Amino acid sequence: MKPQAIGFLGGSFDPIHNGHLVPALDVAQQLQLQQLFLMPNHIAPHKAGSHCNVEQRTEMVKLAIKQSPQLSIDTRELNRDSASYTVETLKEIQAEYPNTPICFIMGMDSLIHFDSWYQWQDILNYCHLVICARPGWKGEFNATVQALVNSHQTHSMKDLHHQRSGKIYFQKATLLDISSTQIRHNIKHGISIENLLPTLVCDYIKEHQLYK
Repeated sequence: MKPQAIGFLGGSFDPIHNGHLVPALDVAQQLQLQQLFLMPNHIAPHKAGSHCNVEQRTEMVKLAIKQSPQLSIDTRELNRDSASYTVETLKEIQAEYPNTPICFIMGMDSLIHFDSWYQWQDILNYCHLVICARPGWKGEFNATVQALVNSHQTHSMKDLHHQRSGKIYFQKATLLDISSTQIRHNIKHGISIENLLPTLVCDYIKEHQLYK
């Protein structure tokens, strides 16, 4: 049977860099996902965190995944006028892919605070959670999150393809120590960013004088 599951990875991608792309490709291949969608988050225009506009962030993601057929972009959150809750986004995705298992990919740091998310108790109704962890890294969870992991964790990758939702799976991934903050700092101070992001994204940033 051909693996069914598709994956979604959210982020502000401001800018997108190899620290996003290397683990994304790694996870997509290891889990045999038919497609992994990078989903840029909505950032409120008045929020200090937004450095580039929606069009620029979208274009950078498109350039970054140009040579990776397994990666796609999903812009649904960008098209909203307000910040979107993960649970609402996942409801929408499940309605669009009613027969397809959905893997929502996130880091260990997000899982640690998972019980502070909006309607977190409902999220596993719409997806599996795939947690990217550094090899050997053990998360310290509070009792609520630990109970959730205990009741939903699977060690079988097949479950992600054979069940539509409801599982938590820990996936060892190649995690690079690169951040968008560091890249913006480097650009501002004239330090090279050549090896931190794809060449096409690098060229785009230079051409449009972003993050100066």
